[in-house]
Amino acid sequence: MGSELLAEFLSLSGLETRCAATAGQALELAKTFAPDAVLLDILLPDMDGYELAARLRDCAMPPRIYALSGLARHDRRDGTDSMFTGWIEKPADPDALVAILCQAG
Repeated sequence: MGSELLAEFLSLSGLETRCAATAGQALELAKTFAPDAVLLDILLPDMDGYELAARLRDCAMPPRIYALSGLARHDRRDGTDSMFTGWIEKPADPDALVAILCQAG
C-alpha cells in the first residue's frame, strides 16, 4: 500500500494524517504539525530513516516513531531499536496500524 493510500485509509479510520514522501518534507511538516505518532519508512530517497528519526526526536514535542520496514531483523542497524517506539514489518496490515496508532494517541 502506497503512502498516500495508507494516509487516506488512516484518515477514514478517524486519524488525523499528514503524508511526506521525503525526509525533507517530513522535517518541514514537523515545523507546523506535532503528531502523536509517525510511521517512518527506513528507506527514503533523500536521507535514511534512522537519521530522520534522530532529527524528529529533537523536536520540542517528539512523537512516537514507528519504523515501517521490509528489512529483516538481522539487517537493522545495531543500537537503533531505542530510536523507535516499535518496528512494523512490510507489508503492514492497515487495521493493525490503526490499532497501533490509536494506542499511541
